Amino acid sequence: MISVIRSGMNASLKQLDVLSNNIANARTTGFKKSQATFEDIYADKTSFGPSGKIGHGSLNSDVRIMRSQGALEQTSEVLDLAIEGEGMFIVGAAGDNVETTAYFTRDGSFQLDQAGFISSPEGLRLKSVTMDDIEVPTSITEDGAIMFLSSLSIDETGSVNAQFGENVSRVLGQVGMAQFPDINQLQENGRNLFRATSASGAAEITAPFTGVNGKIISGALEMSNINMTSELTTMIQAQQAFSGSSRLLQSETEMLRRLIG
Repeated sequence: MISVIRSGMNASLKQLDVLSNNIANARTTGFKKSQATFEDIYADKTSFGPSGKIGHGSLNSDVRIMRSQGALEQTSEVLDLAIEGEGMFIVGAAGDNVETTAYFTRDGSFQLDQAGFISSPEGLRLKSVTMDDIEVPTSITEDGAIMFLSSLSIDETGSVNAQFGENVSRVLGQVGMAQFPDINQLQENGRNLFRATSASGAAEITAPFTGVNGKIISGALEMSNINMTSELTTMIQAQQAFSGSSRLLQSETEMLRRLIG
């Protein structure tokens, strides 16, 4: 009986741990909530009476990331990018074009680093469809004349378009987007970053708004997909379950103490 009670307490603690992490990241850009799933443990009934199964408690079977779309919040900043639909951004170290060492994220909070490349707040550079870094020069030389950057835009297909002076336009690159055979098997790496694993399969990198990929929304950020009311309600239920299991364990321990004594 004690093992059954303890399994219930462990399940409640795991649920509380997952919920606490969700709530703590409710305002994290692009964060996707996790959900713990549990299974009942049964053993064959060997005592007298009808045959059947005996409940032996519960077991945490998996913690899955729920990848539903988060709300989009307008920021009007060109380098704030949101994905509406499926897919993930690819970021990595400067000059690193190897998919196996890349990180993947839904957090589109980008900026220009000191060298003029589009980068994440952590200094990881946004990768194009060809896994190259995307540079935004402040000026170019056209017919011997120096022309300065006058505007920058990113369209739904991830094309990074710059205008220099009054009428010179350049396409600086196209934002890449990753898909996986099993996206739920990506490895969490902290800072809202993920790594590919053998279970997730290798990333398929293509352009936004093609195939099953979503589109890029410039000037907006995807918020977390967490519903605080739902999370807090579930947390209260988990706390009540843990409290009930604790009282049961205390009563069972007291009964055993009396029997042994």
